[in-house]
Amino acid sequence: MQPLSIRNVSIGEGSPKIIVSLMGKNAAEAIAQGLAALEAGADCLEWRADFCENVHDVRSMALDAASLRSAFGDALLLFTFRSTPQGGQMELPVPEYAELTEAMIRTGAFDIVDVESWIGDDQVRALMAAAHECGVAAIISHHDFEKTPSVDWMVSEMRRFQDLGADIPKIAVMAHDASDTLRLLQATEEMGRVYADGPLITMAMGRYGALSRLTGEVFGSAMTFCAVEEASAPGQVDISLAHSLMEGIHSIHSR
Repeated sequence: MQPLSIRNVSIGEGSPKIIVSLMGKNAAEAIAQGLAALEAGADCLEWRADFCENVHDVRSMALDAASLRSAFGDALLLFTFRSTPQGGQMELPVPEYAELTEAMIRTGAFDIVDVESWIGDDQVRALMAAAHECGVAAIISHHDFEKTPSVDWMVSEMRRFQDLGADIPKIAVMAHDASDTLRLLQATEEMGRVYADGPLITMAMGRYGALSRLTGEVFGSAMTFCAVEEASAPGQVDISLAHSLMEGIHSIHSR
């Protein structure tokens, strides 16, 4: 697995890089959240467009994106519209989802974009092409809030995302017990050791899965989502606690 370097952040090397989601309804709220997250030690800020009050106005969203980039300087920025079935706040028809996502890619404000796999392979490929044309790294993601699928299914899906052009395949599943978390970790390790060209993001959600968010350096997940004030998904760990625990794991793992 080769690390991915963006703005001097090496994704896939050392401890997982910490992402904090910005869930403000407007740019001012998102900027306030982001500045607090950077102060707390976030490596990457995820702008969650599904929380934005003007999400249907692409021009306004582009202006907000420019405001975020100006406020956050050289911080790593990730654009995400998270659909309701994938854990988000709203749904968009596929054409509107694709239009918004491509427009945000082309603003130049974002370093990484998240594309949900459910929109269909043709739309995914088109957005991968737009991202790479603009020098933006691309995540292809799938979230399952009901269960943890089999190891074979998770590995196969991450390989498919990689074949579709993802720089970072992402799988998030719901863990109902410790064995679910073990399956997610096994799939992560197998994908990283055998098939991955670059970094991965994986996590088991819920309280049983919290450990998976912290042990990426050992099992192969390169980024993790943490909470500053409000979690954006079940099982997220407070950023200060995550820093402490991952530093401890790193000190042991790097001996």
